[in-house]
Amino acid sequence: MKILFCQLRNHGDIIRIFPLIDAIKKQYPNWIIGFTCFKEMVDLCKLNTNIDIIIPQPRLKPVIDTQGETRVLDCSIFTSTIEAVRKENFDLYVDLHGVFQSALFGSLSHIKKCLGRSSETTKDGASLFYTDIASVMDSEINRMERHFKIINHLYPEIKPIIKKRRISRTVLIFPGSSKMGVLKRWPIGYYIKLSTMISNHKVIFVLGPEELDLYDILVENNIKNIIISHNWQELDKILADTTLVIGNDSAYIHFAVWRNVAAIMICGPLSPVVNGIWKYGQGSTVFYKKRCKCKYLWQGKCDNNHVCLDLIDVDSVFEQVKLYI
Repeated sequence: MKILFCQLRNHGDIIRIFPLIDAIKKQYPNWIIGFTCFKEMVDLCKLNTNIDIIIPQPRLKPVIDTQGETRVLDCSIFTSTIEAVRKENFDLYVDLHGVFQSALFGSLSHIKKCLGRSSETTKDGASLFYTDIASVMDSEINRMERHFKIINHLYPEIKPIIKKRRISRTVLIFPGSSKMGVLKRWPIGYYIKLSTMISNHKVIFVLGPEELDLYDILVENNIKNIIISHNWQELDKILADTTLVIGNDSAYIHFAVWRNVAAIMICGPLSPVVNGIWKYGQGSTVFYKKRCKCKYLWQGKCDNNHVCLDLIDVDSVFEQVKLYI
């Protein structure tokens, strides 16, 4: 059996597919697993050794000359990639993204079976391209759990792997987020205060390449243990000797959960159900009970004074931390 998975969105979404891939390989070690994504995600995919084939695909772009609205997209940009996929003779295409490009790519690949989720939770009519459709009608389901629900439509025997958590004397704090997701950050001052309350472990602040704006603030507050992680390989090495990570709703937290490190996620404007620590992982999701939604989250605009994160007090987070150290 050869399966090709597709996810195009971002690093966090790709990481949350890794537990499913690991579970498939444990159940069926001889199955070949492929993954197609945008080229900037390839290095991340290489860290999952259960992925046998990685196929980057280009982004579709709308045509400029629509010729009386008879032209919408030019798929010729896919030519070499689709030819490469067809040569692999995959048996099953699994679209875990559920948008037009991800669904179209599977259809063009001439893979006989194409699995995705139902129209209630896909976009752009993606489900029209599928030969097999898993019923996922509610969008408020943990993303990792949703992936298993989709694959279980055809293979109900594939179950999550439950592992023992890593134990050490090191706690990592991930205080940042991508620049696009800056509104997902719990105030840096809260993280600094929290770090002073963890007295029996070594606490290290870890910043990614899009979070260097926080470096000077940490230094000004006499934070000595700061690591700048430039890539996923570095982060993986840092996590190898870590007992707990604390951070915002970000790819770094999802990565730690995948690597079986206990995690405290401080969740703000996005759903704690969809994005929080899943039931097979170690850790807790902390969030303000009164949910609010930001229409312009990815544009860095908040209509509610950031209350969803500012009103999460340090003591409530520390109560969760004490459960894991």
